[in-house]
Amino acid sequence: MNTKCLVASVAGAVVLFVGGYVLYELVLGGFLEANMGTATGVMKESPDFLWIAVGQLASGGVLATVLGWKGATDAAAGARGGAMVGALIAVAFGFMTLGTMNISTLTWAVVDVVVAAVLWGAGGAVVGIMLGRGD
Repeated sequence: MNTKCLVASVAGAVVLFVGGYVLYELVLGGFLEANMGTATGVMKESPDFLWIAVGQLASGGVLATVLGWKGATDAAAGARGGAMVGALIAVAFGFMTLGTMNISTLTWAVVDVVVAAVLWGAGGAVVGIMLGRGD
C-alpha cells in the first residue's frame, strides 16, 4: 500500500466513523432500538470507540483498495463505487445475520443497505478525492 492509498484509507475511515455516529446514533438510534431482534444484552452500555476506530480504519482500507483498483480519482467516481461497496457489504452481513441471529429485523436489514450506501458513498467520495490528489 503506497502513501496515497494509506492517506485515502485514513480519510475514508474518518468519514465513516463520524458519519456512522451521526447516522446510526443521532439520526437512526431510536429506529434501530425499535427494530432490534429478540436477543437481549447484545448492545454495550457504552461503545468501545477504540475497536470501532480499528474497524473503520479497515473499512477505509477496503474503500481505498477497491476504489484504487477501480481507478476512481474524483468525488463522483468515489461516491458511486463507495455506495456500491457499502450496499453490497450491508446486504451480505445484514442478511446473513438476519438468517442466523436474533439481533435485527428485516426492516432494519433493508434500511441498513440504504444507510450503508449513503455512508460508504460519502466515504468513497473523500477517498476518490484523496486518490486523485497530485495526478
